Amino acid sequence: MNRTIRKTLILLTSFTVLLPILVMTLSVFIAIQQGINKTVLERNEILAKSIALSIEQQIKDASTLLNSMSSISDYTLLEKSLIQSGIYESVFIIDKSGTVLTVLPEGDVFSGFDFSHQTYIMKLLKDNTQNPVYSPVFISTRTKNPTIVVAVRHPSGILAGYLNLSWLSRLPTTLSSEKLTDLSIADRYGTVVANRNRSLVEEQVTIASTELFSWARKQKSGTLLHQYNNYSLVTSLSYIPGPDWYVFISELESFAFRATRDVLNIALVASLISFILATLFGYYMGRNILVSLTILTDEALQVQGRVYRTIEHRSSYIEINRLIEAFNTMSQEVRTREHQFEEANRELQQTLEQKDTLLREVHHRVKNNMQIISSLLTLQADELACEEDQELFENSKLRIQSMAMVHEKIYQSAGVESLALKEYIQDLVELILSNHHTYFEYSVAGDDVIISLNQAIPCALAVFEACINAIKYGKRSDGSGRIDISITKFSNNLLTITIKDNGSGFPKDFNADHTHSMGFSLMKGLMDQLKGTFSWYTSQGAVIEFSFPLQ
Repeated sequence: MNRTIRKTLILLTSFTVLLPILVMTLSVFIAIQQGINKTVLERNEILAKSIALSIEQQIKDASTLLNSMSSISDYTLLEKSLIQSGIYESVFIIDKSGTVLTVLPEGDVFSGFDFSHQTYIMKLLKDNTQNPVYSPVFISTRTKNPTIVVAVRHPSGILAGYLNLSWLSRLPTTLSSEKLTDLSIADRYGTVVANRNRSLVEEQVTIASTELFSWARKQKSGTLLHQYNNYSLVTSLSYIPGPDWYVFISELESFAFRATRDVLNIALVASLISFILATLFGYYMGRNILVSLTILTDEALQVQGRVYRTIEHRSSYIEINRLIEAFNTMSQEVRTREHQFEEANRELQQTLEQKDTLLREVHHRVKNNMQIISSLLTLQADELACEEDQELFENSKLRIQSMAMVHEKIYQSAGVESLALKEYIQDLVELILSNHHTYFEYSVAGDDVIISLNQAIPCALAVFEACINAIKYGKRSDGSGRIDISITKFSNNLLTITIKDNGSGFPKDFNADHTHSMGFSLMKGLMDQLKGTFSWYTSQGAVIEFSFPLQ
């Protein structure tokens, strides 16, 4: 029974559960993740706030007790109420000038000490307030625990109680038996007041320069994700007014959000299982389609290798059978067109060969005609008595020979529309020197450049004129000299040819624009024809330089 691919795909889509499961899993994961993260953050913030409130209440109760004793002058009663109760380590009774009168329970050990320079004493004396004033945290010499001074007014002047904070040192160790949640308390200056690591407290380590403390001073509450000692931490904050303390509840990020990762892993496993089941089911349903498509692919590769066959396979799907029929028709059309193309290509190749032969014959005949003209000029020059006229004829003959050499090089080369410039210039210089019977040395260096026929003849004539100028004016008294030619092709397709001799150079008053020299006029005109530039200067001899863009 034939079925359409469309109906099969609808059936596959109906039975495929991957997309619904993925959408559902993603939605549930996002919801659970947000809920878990919110719960973790709220839990730590509530814990930090609870601890802060507890500590604040403890300090407030101790301050209230000390304040209530401010009117009592009986030192024995003060000692029983404040010291023996364990609330304070010691109490300093200070007069209004800031001098210690006595200390409970030590007695007169510190009598006469001047505390007026202490900030909290100065504040209490200056502001004339009835509220308690708190000192910064410091380590008690008695208990080796952190402590603060709570100062209130007293009939004698000031009561300054050293608060017993031994309970504060035990608080971090009782927070979590797993040691995964860390409680830290820092004072207004960032000095660690309480931490599981006692050495941080005893050494009064400061976190004032950390990102966490800067954030805490600004926000006073909330949660921050930050880096500390190469660990990624989630820290919740609560602020204790009065002593200006900061309570930090910190957890490793990986531990705090481990439930989110567990949910993600479950979602990934469920998605993977769904994907495997959907893939197996889709493969089973589409097996017949894949068989037919494989046959079509193999036959398409055969067509690419110029093997044309008719596919006899028939599928149970109508659309694939139509595709096979269309492929068979296309294969036959390609075979027919390929035969037509091969025939046309053979005809074109024959035409190109005929054209190549014809062009070579044309170049050969042009070269022969120029050789005839050169020979005629030689015969005519022999009849001239004037050496100057003979020289003009000789130079004209060489110009014609230089153009003939271009055509000779072209019909001898593989192509018929270009030639190798460096090789041609070498032959041209040898031709010129052999006809002038001079003792010149020469060198041709630089890039191997291929130049088109349209540019070859103007370039050849320009180089010819420059070499003639070097031989004529650059030779020494003994008739010797040297010509150096360099060929440079730049990245912007600009070609520069430099001809230099080792003679005396150009005269100081020489100006090519005002000279009647035929050679310079030719060189300027030829460079204009090539849309290039022509320059000359003296540098240890005469230098002529041509620059023009290659086609």
